[in-house]
Amino acid sequence: MPPKSRDILALAITSLFFFFPISLAMASTLMAVITVLWLATGRFRERWIFVRDNPLTWAAMALYGLVILGLLYSPASWQDISPHLTKYIKLPFAILLMSAITTERLQQRCMNAFVLAMSFVLASTWLNVWWELPWSKTQNHGWNVSHHVFGDYITQNIMMAFLVLIALYRMLSTPMSWRKGAWAAMAALASVSITHLSEGRTGYVLLCVVFAVFVATTLRGNRLWIAATLGTGLVVGVLASSGLVRERFILAYEEVQGIDQEKYTSIGNRVYLYKITPLLIAEKPILGHGTGAYHSEICRFVDIPEGCHGWIHWHPHNQFLYFAVEHGLLGLAVYLLMLASMVWLARKAENDEARVLLIGLAALLAADSMTNSPLWSARESHFFVYMMALLAARATLRRQSAHESSTPVQDPSKPTQHQS
Repeated sequence: MPPKSRDILALAITSLFFFFPISLAMASTLMAVITVLWLATGRFRERWIFVRDNPLTWAAMALYGLVILGLLYSPASWQDISPHLTKYIKLPFAILLMSAITTERLQQRCMNAFVLAMSFVLASTWLNVWWELPWSKTQNHGWNVSHHVFGDYITQNIMMAFLVLIALYRMLSTPMSWRKGAWAAMAALASVSITHLSEGRTGYVLLCVVFAVFVATTLRGNRLWIAATLGTGLVVGVLASSGLVRERFILAYEEVQGIDQEKYTSIGNRVYLYKITPLLIAEKPILGHGTGAYHSEICRFVDIPEGCHGWIHWHPHNQFLYFAVEHGLLGLAVYLLMLASMVWLARKAENDEARVLLIGLAALLAADSMTNSPLWSARESHFFVYMMALLAARATLRRQSAHESSTPVQDPSKPTQHQS
């Protein structure tokens, strides 16, 4: 295949990491384009060698394999089944993506493309305090009101929390003082955009997760405990100074107080689903009820007068429970294995940034899975799956290169030399 095709593949992959925080449609289109270019450029054996020893490869294949297997015994209609095939197709695509991002140069370009996109989102969020931006989802003015630019505030806060971790790491690792200041400013602005310019409680929790990961993975000894103490005080102070945070936690307290009477609230809905979903799991605990079955089967346990509405039966707001219902304890175990594989890869990584960020991504995914279904959500799954593929490739690259005596996998953006 001509070198131009490999250049286009590299450009498409870089573009994916720029566009998925901004445009769901563009990300989905680029996913299809990358698949076609990946098939066209060949070199399948080299690419398979790059990913075959990666535990995430097998976890992703196993998870999607269970989705396919679940078709055989699911009682659900095709209308309920088909979204699972399209939403979870990102899991095998992650393997394809890992096999294509095989050089440090391309991996760095992809990460910088994500940072650039999120910098645009961050700038837009702050500008939206004073001006109406035509591309912004919200048109709110002022302080202590919710601002989000693309998609929904939950997804923006998840990615913004990850940007905070990137900025904090780069602040610590760069030797140049002006860059340290720039990354520190980005981390501060991104943090405040979550605490003071967003109403999402998930974002508050994930921001705390990010700070905990940063302290635990980058500091040692007395510095760790000092930073942990100061960080805790800082987080408490920032959260306490935010009117949005106070309002959301007061609302959460009120929702918890009336949890038995009101099941339409954010917390009431989740707690109700957390109570009835294990009853469904207990019926078929090994392999579950099958792909797409939750949507209809959960309605047998809904006992509210209004019946089983869309907000009740689409997913249980918990990725662990979701996999357990449809794919049993086996599905739950595979998902836990995927999370554990991310941490294992991070601990083995020679690239220190990849180590910190991969642990952070695994922590964010695990925490978000407790109150949402991130692999089901279109926007959240774009972020988690694509970033997982990128960081897994970065964690694998140097470790694999050190043990390979054969010709390394070449950069898709560079031509290969033909042998005579």
